[in-house]
Amino acid sequence: MSSVPVVALLLMSAATLSTHDVPFQSLAWTDVSASYSQVRDYTTLYEKEELAISRGERQRIELSFRKPLDVRLQWLDDNGKVDQVAVYRAGHNGGKLVARRAGVFGSLVGTVRLDPHDKRALEDSRHPITEIGIGHVIETAANAVATDHATALPAVDDTLDGHPVCRFIFALTSSGALFGVPGARRAIVWVDQEVRLPVKVEIFDDAGTVLERHRFRNLRLNVGLGDEVFTL
Repeated sequence: MSSVPVVALLLMSAATLSTHDVPFQSLAWTDVSASYSQVRDYTTLYEKEELAISRGERQRIELSFRKPLDVRLQWLDDNGKVDQVAVYRAGHNGGKLVARRAGVFGSLVGTVRLDPHDKRALEDSRHPITEIGIGHVIETAANAVATDHATALPAVDDTLDGHPVCRFIFALTSSGALFGVPGARRAIVWVDQEVRLPVKVEIFDDAGTVLERHRFRNLRLNVGLGDEVFTL
């Protein structure tokens, strides 16, 4: 029979449990909103797939965002080089986005100014540039639940690419579209446990088809983005 006192065994078991077996504390969506309230700006590698755009072909975009609504998008080609840039600054440029595409020899030429909802501005996305980023995901989900447009299941602890996350599921409860996507009925949002911000979103129709997928990689917060980032 072991000579180790029972109390000591209990303490050893408790220590082992506390360091190895206790899961991360699941988050509430209010925690996610609170975390975003501390963000001034961020950069991320934004990967998106929209079934309505080029049959869901993946786009890789360098995204820079500064509150309240300054956005820079840099689309990357297959070689990782920038072949298109678009910027938007709330209250500047007459409410227009400014964009440039790559020329014949790879240089960015041909500056255009477009309304964010112009058909040409929506060639690469069904969402205008004013609805890009993690803040829009957070606000849209919170509003949908607050107005009973959707329900949210309790968060579940999970992992994503080896990192601890919380997985939220939102389901449509009324007519219309979820997350502004026609035909969408359910959405899954993965929230990073450390920074408490969304890092992946998948949106589904009734049949379970993925209508859209949004991934935010290499998220860097409060980097001090200046006006020059949002100027073309």
